[in-house]
Amino acid sequence: MTQRDLSRFGRNYIEAGEYLEKVFPFLGVRFIAVNDGIDTDDPASFDSLSLHLKNLVNEMYARDISAKISTVLRGKQERGEFIGTLAAYGYQKSEKDKHKLVIDEKTAPVVRDIFSWRLAGFSYGDIIRRLAAQGIPSPCQYRYMTGSIYNERLSNVPWRIGTVRRIVANPVYLGHTVQGKSRESLSQGQKRKYFPEEEWIIVKNTHEAIIDPSVFNQVQQINLIKKQKKNAQRKRFPEVERTEDILKSLVCCGSCGRRLMRHRNIWENKYKTPRIHVEYRYLCPRHEFELRSCSFQGICEGELQTAVFEAIRVQVQLAENMKKIISSQKKNSMEQEKAQIELQLQRVMEGLEKIKRHKASLYDNYADGLMNEQDYIYAQSRYQEKEVMLQKHILELNISLESYHKEGLGENPWIKNMLHFRDATELTREMVLTLVEKVTVYNDMALQVTFRFQDDFCRLQKNLLEGGKGDE
Repeated sequence: MTQRDLSRFGRNYIEAGEYLEKVFPFLGVRFIAVNDGIDTDDPASFDSLSLHLKNLVNEMYARDISAKISTVLRGKQERGEFIGTLAAYGYQKSEKDKHKLVIDEKTAPVVRDIFSWRLAGFSYGDIIRRLAAQGIPSPCQYRYMTGSIYNERLSNVPWRIGTVRRIVANPVYLGHTVQGKSRESLSQGQKRKYFPEEEWIIVKNTHEAIIDPSVFNQVQQINLIKKQKKNAQRKRFPEVERTEDILKSLVCCGSCGRRLMRHRNIWENKYKTPRIHVEYRYLCPRHEFELRSCSFQGICEGELQTAVFEAIRVQVQLAENMKKIISSQKKNSMEQEKAQIELQLQRVMEGLEKIKRHKASLYDNYADGLMNEQDYIYAQSRYQEKEVMLQKHILELNISLESYHKEGLGENPWIKNMLHFRDATELTREMVLTLVEKVTVYNDMALQVTFRFQDDFCRLQKNLLEGGKGDE
């Protein structure tokens, strides 16, 4: 690895020192900092103290620069100069002044339509369906098409409720520059933090408005009324507590691949007992707004949890059976192989020590005139290659020994984690987070449960087929 100088490698002196003194030598990586004259293959080119001092100075310099840049950018924001990477949908950066926003004539009419539809009483879902029906690209799709962003993954991002909600609430369409919604600072050690609206930096009348203030204010009033109405509906049945979403973030749509969202439906029947009925369903957000892209119609939470729990019970039973099979097998062959690996490891380590001694004596032979410069460079290179090769071999042997150690202790992760829930009588959040990686649900109500620790299961299965080298 070659860098112009040490400051380009890292600004955290502790982490940089760890990599240069421990990680790189262990991995056999050679690090060269041209301007600083540092070469990890040549210990004479640096010492530990000077290395730490340089890294410390680099970190202090980076923090100082960060503080100065933050002050400059803050001043630009307070003057109403746009410093963001991407302009809000409906605008673009001016070609004459990149700190000023101008109207994008291709997308500004879409923004006006969204506000007019919202003013007419359309829901966010209705607006998304209208946009999709007219074939209007979402902001991410439009920016990818125009070359503002290059991540191909974003080229398929559709219109979403959150996107429309942010558009109809953004004061930028009144001609105001809105910045400082989130901030981070290297100089203060502050990671990215999001701030409430009252702490945003808003400078009014910095560019041409797309939406008339009266329209904007009416839309905000509609948003507030709808939000209050929605909150009132949620409070209509205060005695109904929201249950835990046990499968949260784990359920995916088998039709389009999107993550399914959990929805609650409450209704009241005064003539039956119980009077209040609650049902939870997992729905695909893409199906609601893009029927052509997704045909999945949803699944009841109770049915899904039952199916997942049964799939886990099958895995637990399989783990119990494998445990019994392994316990009945002899381990003589495993112990013999373990002893052979330990002997091989000892021999390789002795060979490595021998290489290091020869390598250390090379310079003395060169200084005493026992070998010329060409032979010295060639021999040093050969010894370095052998040293790296032996270090990798030692790492592989240690991994093999660790595997045998776990097998001997009966610590195969798949068996251990499956049997941890052998007495479970119902599905729990802890259970699915430990055992399940993903649940894919298809339109015919078929589902596929992807379990964790599959590599450990395959290794165990292979060992059993090879004749008794499995975990006990």
